[in-house]
Amino acid sequence: MPEDTNRNFCAMLRTKSAYFRSAAGARLFDPDSSTACYTCVLTQRPYGPDGMPANTDYCGATRRCYKADD
Repeated sequence: MPEDTNRNFCAMLRTKSAYFRSAAGARLFDPDSSTACYTCVLTQRPYGPDGMPANTDYCGATRRCYKADD
């Protein structure tokens, strides 16, 4: 799976699709997968606490609910 190094995804973003961590700890998953269904850990829904969609197009550092993936 490719590592997307140009985007910082929220640590609360989850998907049923498989993803892994690199040796350095970075999450490795394909953000462009057409079959991925995303969920926010904070709401347990397909949208975040701000009512916006939980997916790789929206879940980034520009949202108030964003949590960095340490």
